[in-house]
Formats: sequence, C-alpha cells, structure tokens
Amino acid sequence: MKSFTKKFFAIISLFLAPALVLNALTISPAREELTADKGEAISKTFLIINDQDTEQTFYTSVEAFDSQGESGTPNFTKATEGLPTWVTVTDKVTIKPGERVSLPYTISVPADAQSGGHFAAIFLSTVPPSADSSQVSVGAKVGMLILLKVTGDVKEEGGVSSFTIKGDTKTLSSLPVDFEYRFTNSGNDRVKPLGDIVITNTLGFEVTKINANKTEGNVLPGSTRKFEARLGSYEAPAASAPFFEHVTYQMNNFALGMYTATLSLSFGNEGKSESSITYFMFPWQLLVVVLVSLLVVILALTLALKKYNQWIIKQAQKASGK
Repeated sequence: MKSFTKKFFAIISLFLAPALVLNALTISPAREELTADKGEAISKTFLIINDQDTEQTFYTSVEAFDSQGESGTPNFTKATEGLPTWVTVTDKVTIKPGERVSLPYTISVPADAQSGGHFAAIFLSTVPPSADSSQVSVGAKVGMLILLKVTGDVKEEGGVSSFTIKGDTKTLSSLPVDFEYRFTNSGNDRVKPLGDIVITNTLGFEVTKINANKTEGNVLPGSTRKFEARLGSYEAPAASAPFFEHVTYQMNNFALGMYTATLSLSFGNEGKSESSITYFMFPWQLLVVVLVSLLVVILALTLALKKYNQWIIKQAQKASGK
C-alpha cells in the first residue's frame, strides 16, 4: 500500500468495460491514518493520476466501512451519520490524459464526536452516484481508505485469541511452517499489532524470527482478524511428488526436532499480548534414506569384517602348517 503506483480496488463492476477504465486510474495514498481532536477540522489532499489517453470525469462519493470476516476486507455501506458525513470533497473532477491532480478534502470533526476510531472511504467512479439511496450505481469504484482516531477516552483493549499452525497440526515433515493467529480488538479504536514470532530449538536457543504482521494490517473495533506468517522461503513439493523430490527438499531445508514458536505483539500505546506453541519437525523421507544408507553401510562393514577375519584365520592356519 505504500508503493506510489499501487491501486486499491474497492468495488469491481459486473461489467468489464467500466472496470478497464478505472484500471488506468492511480490513487495515492491508498490508505490515510489520521488523528484529530473533537471540534477540529483537518484539510488534506490525495493524488489521482489519469493514466488513460483520453480525458475522463470521475464522480466522488464517501462511504463508511467496517471489517468483513477475519480477512480484514472492508465492507462498505452508505451512511447518514459518522465520518462519511464529516468529509467534504468536490462532487466530481475532470482529468486530462496523463494529468496528476491533488484532490483536496476536509474532515470536520463535531465537538460531540465519539472518541475512538471512525472509518470511511472516498471513492471515484465513472458513474455519478444515484440520487436514490436504495439504488446502486453500475460501475467500478476505486478509492482511498480513511482511518480516523478522535482523541479522548480511547480504549485500546484486545489480544491474541488463538495461535496455531495451519491445519492445526503439531508434527510436520518439512518446511515451510505456516503460522496463523487471530487478534481480537475489544477496544473502540483500530489497533495495529506489531511484533515477531521467535523460533527456539529444544535447547532454548533462538533459531530465527519472522515478522508477525508484515503487511501492517489493522484490526477494527469489535472485530477479529486472522494474520498469517510463514517460516521458510520455498514451497514444499506436493504430497503426490516423487519420493526423492521430498528427500532433496528436506536436505536443502533441513529441520529436525522439537521447536517452540513464541508470538510477541505490541499494540496501541501500551498493549502487549503473547502466545506460544510447540511443534515437532520429522522429515521422515530423508530419515528413511539416511537409515537405509546406514544399514547398508553397517551391513557392508559387517561383511567386510567377516571376510577379513576369515582371511586372518587362513593366514594363521598356513603359518602353523595346518
């Protein structure tokens, strides 16, 4: 989202043509995180770039959003109160081919606004918004998220509600290890859990650590969001892959024994949450090859030793004249 050219597609049309038009519109930033006092007015701008070779008029609209499911995907709704009604932005903007325009907007926070998080999105569309609130305009929308914190009695509460390995397994034959954790926000403002998953071996020594929130995703109030983090850079062979393909992969990405993964997160000003799990790495395909190889070596040495002893006995018999 921090990339200048990254586009955030909020709603995709059922019709291909309008969607293709908005594929050539760039908005930056895709997300704005702001803090304001009650009664304060904030004036900001965001950049829009017309990457098409024709002039285009875009119509603006402002909608509220909350969290949809555990993925953190925004669920947009029309609103008659709250942050969408505090935002003032021009109704439409016409942009020439290749033109870059800074579009201003103002957020006027009421003096009696509720402290905590408020969320909205400013959309641009090739289709003007319908005057009838019950009608949905047909077209594509691309927009910028606004995450606003109103100061005051802001409660930052929550923590890790579960920490597991994908598939809820505790024994794995090879890397990668896909960790999953769910963070529940029971406060009244968004929180961004930040931290690491630290991996230690049986002796308690740190093996490695991975970023627990690489995308820096937020968790909205009253919601639970699932985060994923992977240990290991390469995809493991499919279960149906040839036996020795697994062996080669396990040699190149070796892990054996008991490990502990400790998730340590901080959020807000002082919030902290921690959870840990223990799992066992057992690369059985590689171990089978190693075991068979050892048996072959032991058998070969045993036969060689037997032959050598027989030779020694024969030499002794010849020396004694028998």
